[in-house]
Amino acid sequence: MKNLTIKAFLAFFISSCIVIAALLFLFSVFIPYSGAKQNRAYIKAESEALAARCLNRETETAKQEINRFASTSGAYVQLAEADGASQEQGEETLIYPLKFCDSDREFVLLVTYSDERTAMFRSAVKKSLPIVLVLAFFLSLLCAKLFSYHTKKPIVRMSKIAQRMAEQDFGWYCPDERDDEIGTLAKSLNTLSDELSGALTKLNDKNLYLKNEIALEKEKERRRMLFFSGVSHELKTPISVVIGQIEGMQKGIGVYKDRDRYLEKCRITLRELLDFINEILLVAHMDVAANDDVQTVMLDALLDEVVVFYDEPITEKKLALSYEVPDRIPFRGDEKLLKKAIGNVLGNAITYTPAEGNISVSLCRTEKDVTLTIENGPAHIDEQHLPHLFEAFYRADASNKDGSGLGLYIAGMVLEMCGAVYEIKNQNKGVVFTVKQKLSEENRKEKP
Repeated sequence: MKNLTIKAFLAFFISSCIVIAALLFLFSVFIPYSGAKQNRAYIKAESEALAARCLNRETETAKQEINRFASTSGAYVQLAEADGASQEQGEETLIYPLKFCDSDREFVLLVTYSDERTAMFRSAVKKSLPIVLVLAFFLSLLCAKLFSYHTKKPIVRMSKIAQRMAEQDFGWYCPDERDDEIGTLAKSLNTLSDELSGALTKLNDKNLYLKNEIALEKEKERRRMLFFSGVSHELKTPISVVIGQIEGMQKGIGVYKDRDRYLEKCRITLRELLDFINEILLVAHMDVAANDDVQTVMLDALLDEVVVFYDEPITEKKLALSYEVPDRIPFRGDEKLLKKAIGNVLGNAITYTPAEGNISVSLCRTEKDVTLTIENGPAHIDEQHLPHLFEAFYRADASNKDGSGLGLYIAGMVLEMCGAVYEIKNQNKGVVFTVKQKLSEENRKEKP
């Protein structure tokens, strides 16, 4: 049987039958006229007590007692004078001699057993038993319905909610605010739902984090492959040129007879190649190194050094420099790498700014972050090139072969290691490079 209501009905009905049987048993034991033997013992005991009470009492009082006993006991009772009483009484009759205080005559109390009352009791029980059983049936049915409404309904509701929880739907709650075990179960189920929802949310967050980490690692691996593919291409050309020049000088072919001239060219090419290899080693170092060297540096002092380093090309191209850098501006990162990154950005801005152009370097601090802006103009970059400027070996101007093609790539790697956000975009008649980093709690407390 899977239905709780049927189980409850059977339990109530069987319990009612057991109670009825127990009551009938108790009646048969404790009700004096429920059986012939008990009835006779009862009548004998009560008649002896009646005779004792009536002895030496007034006649009228005794008769009242006798009449009351006759009406309640169901026995045949007779008060007769001793001389007139029949001497042929059977075994069914009890005889008790009496004498009253207000009479000199002698009387006898005759009490005759009667099983009529016992028969009536048993007949009444037999007649009432079907009615009692029918009442027990309907009472059990009613109790089962009430039990089902009060107990089964919230259990079924909690079962459905538990099923939804098994399907990872935690938007349901048990509304049963009761102070019994079902209410406790409902509260426990609600608590379990909250905890499972929180655990599932954390698990989903961790899964999303792992997916993002995997995607990031795949992207890094893709970039490494592209980087090393570009490295092999960039190394192949100058090495082939140097080898060709050396072989030409060895064989004394044509223009290569002028060894001093081509040895100088080889030296310059190898120097450029060495610088390029150093750039590659720097990228490889940043790619595998942890952020152990991240510290707070004064960005204003670092900018002072970078601008001084580029003072000569700025002067040669007669560029107008606007420099607005307040003192003591903190920035988190490796000082050496930051100097390299900002130097690369500023160097690019100077390179691609025409003579007598403008260079603007500004630094500002708010309560939450630090922003560095480097603007050069007049200049413009095609919009199609902007998303790729920080990729390795990418050149917006394919005809320009100066540099290694790693300057902005290294700058982007350094700034990402520092947790900074950067972008480059066209604005008015110039190109603007912006770097923003949130201040740490410690640096926020320090006033400039």
